[in-house]
Amino acid sequence: MPKKAIFKREQIHEKAFEMFEKHGLDDITARNLAKALNCSPAPIYSCYSSMDELKTELIERAKKIFLEYVIRPETDMVFLNSGIGLCAFAREEKQLFKSIFLRDNSYGNLLKKFRDLMKVEMEKDERFENLPTEFKHDLFLDCWLFGHGLATLIATDYFENPTNDFIKDKLLNSAAVMLYKKLDDFNSKNK
Repeated sequence: MPKKAIFKREQIHEKAFEMFEKHGLDDITARNLAKALNCSPAPIYSCYSSMDELKTELIERAKKIFLEYVIRPETDMVFLNSGIGLCAFAREEKQLFKSIFLRDNSYGNLLKKFRDLMKVEMEKDERFENLPTEFKHDLFLDCWLFGHGLATLIATDYFENPTNDFIKDKLLNSAAVMLYKKLDDFNSKNK
C-alpha cells in the first residue's frame, strides 16, 4: 500500500492561491484542489474545516496584494497613485480583481481599509484641510466610482493591457477634473 501523502496547510494554501490567480475563486472546490495536489480531498479537510475557511484566507491574501498596489509611489500625488494602483491590480491580477471586486460584496472590509488609508492621506494634504468629513467621504466615493469603473473595464479586457501612462492620463483627465471641480465648487459656496 502506498504511503499516504501528507500536506501542510501552507502547501494547500499555495496551490489554492495559484488556482485562484489563474481561474478565479469559483474554480476552487475540494475536488479540483485535490486533483491539482494529486491527492484525495482528505488532506484538505485535515487542514481546513471547510472550503469557505480556505476561500476566506485566499480573499484576505488577495486583499493584502491589492493594498500593496494602491500604496505604490508612482507619482507625487497619493490619490492618483491609488487610482493607478487599483487599475494596475486589475490589469496584472485580473482574476483576483474579479473575485474581490466583482462578486457579492466580498470586498466590504477592503473598501473600508482603502477608505481609511485615503482618509489618512487626505489629512496630510492641505487642499482637504478644512473640509467637512462628509464632503471628504463623498469625494472619495466619487473618485472610487470612477477608478473602479476604469479598473473593471481593464479587468474585463475592454482596454487590453493599458500602460500606466494611459491609466494616469484617464485618471487625470476625468477623475481629477471632477475632484478639483467639486473642491472649487465647495470653496466658492463656502467663502
